[in-house]
Amino acid sequence: MNIFWELNLQKGGENMATKNNSGSNLIVYLVVAVLVGGFIGYLIGQNNKPFSQAYMNQTASMMKDNGSTMMQMGKMMMSGGAMMQQKGQAYGDQEMMQQGKELEENGQMMQTKGNSMSERGTGMTQMMGQ
Repeated sequence: MNIFWELNLQKGGENMATKNNSGSNLIVYLVVAVLVGGFIGYLIGQNNKPFSQAYMNQTASMMKDNGSTMMQMGKMMMSGGAMMQQKGQAYGDQEMMQQGKELEENGQMMQTKGNSMSERGTGMTQMMGQ
C-alpha cells in the first residue's frame, strides 16, 4: 500500500507540474500572439494612412489635371454658346440665342471653377515642397 501511495503522489505531483507548465505556456503564447497581432496591425495602419505624402501628391496632381480639363471644357462650352447665339441671330431664333447665352455663361462658370481647382492643386504642391 505504501508503494501505491508513493506512485499516486508522484503522479499527482507530475500532473501539478504539467498544469503549471501548460499555464505558463499559455501565457507565453498569448503574449506572443498579442505582440504579433499588434505588429501586423501597425504595419497595416502605416500602409493605409489617408494623408501620406504619396496620397497628398496624387491628390494635388489630380486637382491640377482636373482643373485643366474643366477649363478646357469651359472654353468649348463658351465657344459653342457663342456659335449658337450667332446662328440664332442669323435665323431669328430667340430660343437658340437664349440657349447659346446660357451655355456660354455655364462655360464661363466651368472655366472659373477649373482655374480655381488648378490653382489649389498648384498651391498644395508648393506647400508640400515639390
